[in-house]
Amino acid sequence: MRLTDLLAIYGASLSTATAVWNYFRARPQVRVLLIFALDKVDGESQTGIGISVQNISNQPVHIAHVSFLYPYRRSTLQDKVKHLIRFKRIPRNDGWCHSSLSLHGIEDGCPVSIEPSKSHWIFVRHEVLDGLLEGAQSRRVKAVVQDALWRNTYSKALEYPAQQK
Repeated sequence: MRLTDLLAIYGASLSTATAVWNYFRARPQVRVLLIFALDKVDGESQTGIGISVQNISNQPVHIAHVSFLYPYRRSTLQDKVKHLIRFKRIPRNDGWCHSSLSLHGIEDGCPVSIEPSKSHWIFVRHEVLDGLLEGAQSRRVKAVVQDALWRNTYSKALEYPAQQK
């Protein structure tokens, strides 16, 4: 192998890596975090969950909708196979119920545009979460953010404990 061949391979590898890097950098990306939070509502401190929608890309992201997911039933192998055949993709949240925040009287501020390196904060009170998780299979919750092009970004599941009385 000659030096020109090595330089050609190096140049092709470098240009491919640069193209892939630019593709991922130019794509709008958000990160969704669920954290335990304490906030003032009507002048008194309340516990609950905070949803932080963070823009980690270099351009503004337009968020259309934010909702909760909670498990309402167990998903069997037969359910997963039926989903795979019907929708031609592996089910990620099979057995989880989507519940819009507006159904529970929570102002999510959507639609909203989030500037680069900024975030959008939503607080959900404990009473709302208890009502939501009353008939659920477990007390795990996720948040899902949908952008203007209907791309969904999910948070990790958070185990929300029952409040002691």
